[in-house]
Amino acid sequence: MKSLFKIIRRYVLTAALLTLFVLLFNLVLFSVWGWWTMRGEQNVATRRQIEGVAQELSRTQAGGGYQMSPAGYRKLAQLPFSWGMLVKDDGTLGWTYRLPPEIPRRYTMADMSVLSKWYLKDYPVFTWICGDDVLVLGREKGSIARFNMEYSLRLIAHVPEIFLSMVILNLVLIFCLALFFGYRFYRSLRPIAQGIQHLSEKETIDLPEKGITDELSRRLNQTSRILEQQNSRLARRDQARTEWIAGVSHDIRTPLSLILGYADSLARSADLDEKGRRAAGAIRLQSVKIKKLIEDLNLTSKLEYDAQPLRIEAFFLASFLRQVAADFYNEGILGDCQIDLDIKESAEHMQIEGDKEMLCRAFQNLIGNSIRYAPGSLIQIRVYREGKWLRVDFWDTGPGIPPEVAAIVEGRMEDPSIHVMGLRVVRQIIRAHKGQMRFLSKGGKRNEVCLFLPLS
Repeated sequence: MKSLFKIIRRYVLTAALLTLFVLLFNLVLFSVWGWWTMRGEQNVATRRQIEGVAQELSRTQAGGGYQMSPAGYRKLAQLPFSWGMLVKDDGTLGWTYRLPPEIPRRYTMADMSVLSKWYLKDYPVFTWICGDDVLVLGREKGSIARFNMEYSLRLIAHVPEIFLSMVILNLVLIFCLALFFGYRFYRSLRPIAQGIQHLSEKETIDLPEKGITDELSRRLNQTSRILEQQNSRLARRDQARTEWIAGVSHDIRTPLSLILGYADSLARSADLDEKGRRAAGAIRLQSVKIKKLIEDLNLTSKLEYDAQPLRIEAFFLASFLRQVAADFYNEGILGDCQIDLDIKESAEHMQIEGDKEMLCRAFQNLIGNSIRYAPGSLIQIRVYREGKWLRVDFWDTGPGIPPEVAAIVEGRMEDPSIHVMGLRVVRQIIRAHKGQMRFLSKGGKRNEVCLFLPLS
């Protein structure tokens, strides 16, 4: 389940980073939007604009009124103000500009107090002090909204701390929500992960088909049923093949034994001439090969499906290999070949655990291959300890094992036209004993076979 926790951890971190990124993006976007709005919006009055208009007003010499310079009117035409007036200290108007009819022409102290609230007859207004008088500039109704708000200075002083606290609280909330939804996601994925693990172990699964993973669970259940059906068909096919091979082996064993017996009798008979006895010997030799091939076929079929039980016992590999080599000499089947058995001191008294009969078959197959494909060569066998293994090296002075044969035995390619039964049986026997079989190059040819058997 470590992989699921890794997914949840990445999910939570990704959610937190995405949220932080979105918050920062919105903050930057809001700042840019506000700057652009303030920069490009011509409908927002500023202190400098009102002051600029006020500077263009001047008192007239007669009547105590005011007049606006041409430059002032040009500024008003460019600014968003729709009307304007100047209220003198006695409440009368000293100057007007496009004054709407509903706007009063005389003001009391109470009226001026209303002006300080930034609205007059629902017109947004802006004021500027001109000596003892007040300049009032108005906007169209409904053009902007103005607010008069009060803030505590103590609150304003703590704004940075409050802002930082709010950010931290939001991040904690986001993390908790991500963790919560991540855990729910984990609970939904856990049965899926367990189902996949069971499928990899060739077990049947039946996942609940509900929640956000219902479709995935349904597909996995379908896959499980399909695999179960396929495995059942393969098992029946393999069982039939194993039984067929065993039946054929049994049926051939009796007539083959008769052929071997008659051939051996003829080879030893004094009634035949030398040529006849050689022919009988050849029949016996080829019959032995056929018998061994059938035995290898039956054995590899059983080993492939773990149908061949191992009779495990502890023994000294050095003395065991000496006996195997002696049997080849005693049976007189080496031909022109010779066996050079080199057992190092480190392996002389080392024991292994295994099935002696099956390991004998493996060693016989390797030596038999050298006799068959490298007649007259020196078969060298070296045994020594290598860490927790006993290593057995086989090589001869023949042409070597072709690379394609090694590739087929190791399962890296297939070619039905190439016969590798003997080497395949060796590899299966070694693997059944928890060992390893390797092909090594020597002199540019892959003619060395290394077996690694675990020490007991």
